[in-house]
Amino acid sequence: MSEGVRYALLVRTCLEVLREAGGRMHGREVLAEVAQRVDLTEAERRTHKSGAAAWNVAARFHTGDAATAGWMVKRDGFWWITDDGRRALETYQDPDSLSAEIGRRHREVFRSRKQARKKYESKLHTIAAALALVPDGSWTAYDDLADLVDGSPDEIAHLLAETYVENSHRVLQADGQVPPAMHQHFRYRGGDVRAQLVEEGVEFEGRQANPEQRITADLLGKRQAEAETTTPETTSRRAWLVRGSNVDGVDLVPQWLAQGWVSLAASQLPELDDDIEQQRLQQIVEEEYRHKSYSVREKLLGYFGAFLRKMRPGDYLMTMHRGEVYLGHVDGAAYFVESPDRRSNLRRPVRWLNVGGPRDLTDLTGPLPALTQSQDDLIDLTDALDALDRLYADLVPEQPVPQPAPEARLAEVTDRTAVDLLTDLGWLSDLRELLAERRQVILFGPPGTGKTYLAQKLAARLTEPHAVKLIQFHPSYTYEDFFEGFRPESGDDGTLRFKLTSGPLRQLADDAREHPSTAYILIIDEINRGNLAKIFGELYFLLEYRDQRIRLQYSAEDFTLPANLYLIGTMNTADRSIALVDAAMRRRFAFVELHPAKLPVHGLLNRWLDQKGLASDAPALLDALNARLADADYAIGPSYLMRESVHVRPDGLDRVWRHDILPLLVEHHYADDVDVTQHYGLDTLRQSLPEVP
Repeated sequence: MSEGVRYALLVRTCLEVLREAGGRMHGREVLAEVAQRVDLTEAERRTHKSGAAAWNVAARFHTGDAATAGWMVKRDGFWWITDDGRRALETYQDPDSLSAEIGRRHREVFRSRKQARKKYESKLHTIAAALALVPDGSWTAYDDLADLVDGSPDEIAHLLAETYVENSHRVLQADGQVPPAMHQHFRYRGGDVRAQLVEEGVEFEGRQANPEQRITADLLGKRQAEAETTTPETTSRRAWLVRGSNVDGVDLVPQWLAQGWVSLAASQLPELDDDIEQQRLQQIVEEEYRHKSYSVREKLLGYFGAFLRKMRPGDYLMTMHRGEVYLGHVDGAAYFVESPDRRSNLRRPVRWLNVGGPRDLTDLTGPLPALTQSQDDLIDLTDALDALDRLYADLVPEQPVPQPAPEARLAEVTDRTAVDLLTDLGWLSDLRELLAERRQVILFGPPGTGKTYLAQKLAARLTEPHAVKLIQFHPSYTYEDFFEGFRPESGDDGTLRFKLTSGPLRQLADDAREHPSTAYILIIDEINRGNLAKIFGELYFLLEYRDQRIRLQYSAEDFTLPANLYLIGTMNTADRSIALVDAAMRRRFAFVELHPAKLPVHGLLNRWLDQKGLASDAPALLDALNARLADADYAIGPSYLMRESVHVRPDGLDRVWRHDILPLLVEHHYADDVDVTQHYGLDTLRQSLPEVP
């Protein structure tokens, strides 16, 4: 570990600093103290891509796992240690055992939350409705909510930590104590939950809340029954959420808002009346959608039944678009339209109320946050009428003039994206900012470092999935393949003619120009394998001058690259064709290195094994192999070993070593007098590893 970054030592030192502080410290102060106590190695002092030192980035990243384990808290830039963290320092005396326990707890928490979310997702509405009945000055317990949904208190704790439900800070342990940090939702984690409850009127004696202020499971059940039997004044009004941001890959919401309607695809339905009987509707769906699975037909029947039979003029209607909420009223009966793309055949007119001033998702209260987490195309929100009344109360009941489409913007990188990609959030954010600023980025590095995987997964998080396209360059790829050119086709009379045909860049550029509020991303895999000057042609100029126009060589029209079109290329440094990338291309693209010896690739295999709960000596063997390579461009990345079969099958590691990794090295040593199997074989590498006591 002396040649790498000592994550375990850094995390333990951070916890020791916080223990000695006895209270909150700003994260910068903690890290400054760590730098005084730890004799940092050269590798730890090297500069990370973010501009900070490698040890600093690693300490910030891995203390996040300690926070998830409940041993420390990170909130608003301040850090502090918990009682569990103090006990852990006493129990696990050396850094490695402490780090191993953090990893184990982090994996356990991650699995538990995921399982709880999957198990209780259909009951989130019940939990949200129950918490809406817990007023200021009172509290309930995980045990009480567990009784309502036939679950366990521990599962409910993990569920509420994973999913935001309003009033979840009023859920305590059965003895009235505030839950540990690991069981508090991120919206409250690190905040003073007890102080918030006291401000709301909850009384505490020592660490325990007043038991007389507890809303038990029996009382919650009675309140829910009373709420269900009470007939409100708005009995005849219902509320609905209809989704339209991705209807078979197309965003329909701007059309809804501009033209005053809402729709379902209903591409196979005949024209029906809104008083059609449910049994008849079911027969039609079963017949017309017989090519779909049973579960899909059941879901479609629910959508069509609600849209045709239950939805009425005057009902509340909500849709969501890019994190913003649009509200309106259903303004008429359902009708059918033969839409050209068959994506919006069944429609209802809508009087939208806040086209020019959408509400934020954080404005949703009561059961709405839980209800809207479902990804169904149509959701009944009638149980949240009170929360919707509060939203609608602030709206002006006139139809504003539709505003121009907002400028396209890459989505922010989230903690969830960093966790899914096993990559530091700061590094991903830097990459996102670089792409937003330069619009053209190339990821380069040795094989197996995850360049293409990262480009695809990140692009899908930065914009809508339908706005991402991947192509691959090769030596015979041309301008005509990439942008536009004449291609032969047979006419109706059998004669052969040539037609000007758009390539992937032209198609994506035209789509981006038609939808200026959406970011479009073209991924060019193996970009250095093509003749770049030949492929890009006059487009070289536009890569640097996006606001200029040029005359195209085939269509002879003026053309410009839209500002909302981004390019991500990948380059394999083991392929010496990277040297053929000319200075003009280097100037137009920002280059980001992915190398096994540098973050974020360094340690990726260890993080992946931890996430999967697997144990293997593969990381050490891979490091030993790369250490023997004189040329860093030929290093082997961890992707070859990031398959579960490699570590589960008895011969899995040996198979991938013989059939994937060694052949790459045979090519590298083609002209050398090196026995690749002997020099880089598993047996040889294992003998070179230090003995583990």
